[in-house]
Amino acid sequence: MTNHNNRALSRALSIVASLYLASACTLMAAKSKPAPDLEQASTQQEDTNVAIVETPAYENPAVVSVPEQDVLEIEAVGIGVAPNESCSPAQAVALAKRAAIIDAYRHLGEQMYGIKLNANDTVQNMMLKNSSIKTKLNALIRGAKVRESACEQGICQVTMELRLDGRVWAKVLGI
Repeated sequence: MTNHNNRALSRALSIVASLYLASACTLMAAKSKPAPDLEQASTQQEDTNVAIVETPAYENPAVVSVPEQDVLEIEAVGIGVAPNESCSPAQAVALAKRAAIIDAYRHLGEQMYGIKLNANDTVQNMMLKNSSIKTKLNALIRGAKVRESACEQGICQVTMELRLDGRVWAKVLGI
């Protein structure tokens, strides 16, 4: 039975504490004056020696314009081939165009960040027996736009452009 009494006592104490805190908040709210609106504050400025400071409106950093001379323009061309086993000619063109866009993104990333290249050659009896080259690219690309696209006979070519803030990239690249 003591466990039940302890729970009841604990509940009672938490209720009393909650009521006490609520009443303290109510008293503090009643004692504090509400903030005057801007019109009242400007008329009362001489009396209270309060300075009103206007803050500029928030600007989204992604929308801030960059001077034209600081813009870096990167262009890349991607090529995609339509698969043979597509459902329709329209689907084949769409898949080829998508492949071309992805290829162009890869070329943009190579220009921006470079690529990691691993090459292995095996020579036996003074002859090249095996040669393999692997490339790896990690890139985050935002804001690239398709400038031109053309599809003929199952091959799509897409030209993409990316405009970057040159000041930021100079810091990133340490130039």
